[in-house]
Amino acid sequence: MFRNLCSPRLMAGCAMFAASAAYADPAAGDETTGMKVSGNVRLYSFSRNYTNSQLTDLHSTSLGGKVKVESSNQEGLGAALALYFAQDIGLNNHDQNNKTINPLLMGTSYGIYVPGEAYVQYKAAEFLARGGNQRIDNPWINPSDGFMIPNLYRGGVVTYSPIEGVQLEGDRILQFKNRTSVGFDRNNLFVLPYDNPHFTGEDNGAAALGVTYKGDSASAKGWYYRFYDFAQMGYVQGGYQVAMSGASPFADLQFMRETGQGAALLGAVDSKAYGAKLGVALPEKMGNIYFAYNKVPTQFAAGVSNGNLLSPYTQVYNTDPLYTTVMNYGLVSARGAGHAWQVGTDLKLLDEKLDTSVTFSRYMTEPYVKDVNALMLDVAWHMGGSLKGMTIRDRLGYEHGLPAWGGNYFDNRIMLQYAY
Repeated sequence: MFRNLCSPRLMAGCAMFAASAAYADPAAGDETTGMKVSGNVRLYSFSRNYTNSQLTDLHSTSLGGKVKVESSNQEGLGAALALYFAQDIGLNNHDQNNKTINPLLMGTSYGIYVPGEAYVQYKAAEFLARGGNQRIDNPWINPSDGFMIPNLYRGGVVTYSPIEGVQLEGDRILQFKNRTSVGFDRNNLFVLPYDNPHFTGEDNGAAALGVTYKGDSASAKGWYYRFYDFAQMGYVQGGYQVAMSGASPFADLQFMRETGQGAALLGAVDSKAYGAKLGVALPEKMGNIYFAYNKVPTQFAAGVSNGNLLSPYTQVYNTDPLYTTVMNYGLVSARGAGHAWQVGTDLKLLDEKLDTSVTFSRYMTEPYVKDVNALMLDVAWHMGGSLKGMTIRDRLGYEHGLPAWGGNYFDNRIMLQYAY
């Protein structure tokens, strides 16, 4: 088996794996060289099994990760370069036009190697300005790092923290690279062939302005987004946790308002979303138990599923900030007005070495889309000692009610990752 893994077709992936292991040596980045090396190595297996025999089950496995080299200085001018890769290791079936492969994992090719990050920056105690290819992480524009390679953005980011706990941020995105594309282009997730709605042209990117606050008990954020020639959006979210010695109740609220912008390339947009999350934080930082609710009201004047919203950088990946979104479904990807509720737990056990999340969600979107139920289990074990940095994670999902996917199906995603 190991001989097959390092066949000529796979030598590049094996060499990258070996190089990544070498970089894990702490001596690889220090003050004498002025450089810092970090990254991860992932072995990822995805499977989806349909109860409808007329649909083809999906099975994909990939070895990948990233190697990032950056200047180690804490302030002043700096730069970074990161290589991302995903490699078929001989376990995928490329017959019948790759019909059994999940393209979200690494496309349908045998390997993807991309210089994903390449930026220069200036950093001070309260200020950061960065330009180039980079990760951006805010509620509606984020890395969506759930498989092998994250979303990456070409543009500029400026952040400023005038006082402790408060940060202002401005982003301008010129080009975009999704999980499985080999380069940056003037597009977004709507160009993916399996996305709905679908758009094949180019666009002028996006801009975002945001302010966030994080205190001991309260938190708040407000963002304005302009998805050029698609839509513009305002988003606010806030929460408060009662300070108690034992279990502490908390409440979070969110609201989104979206309208058309510019050429409105995907039609009229007139959307709102409300959300609430109520729960109890457990003592000793053991996690929480909660109930969440979201509603997307029907707007008959809208040209997008009677009021549903456009999210150009999260839509098909289910990485939007709505409280009821799960790993493979949500009101945004449902593409129909409606409402959803969810009950769940996020637990940190065994001295925070074991993360466990269990959720049950119901999405009520008829008559636009059939109602869906979703049960999710997410378990991650973080190793310690000589294996510190190693995580084993299993995400299991069951969905019922979506006719296009056979009525019932199971997702299982297993990831072994070593981060250094």
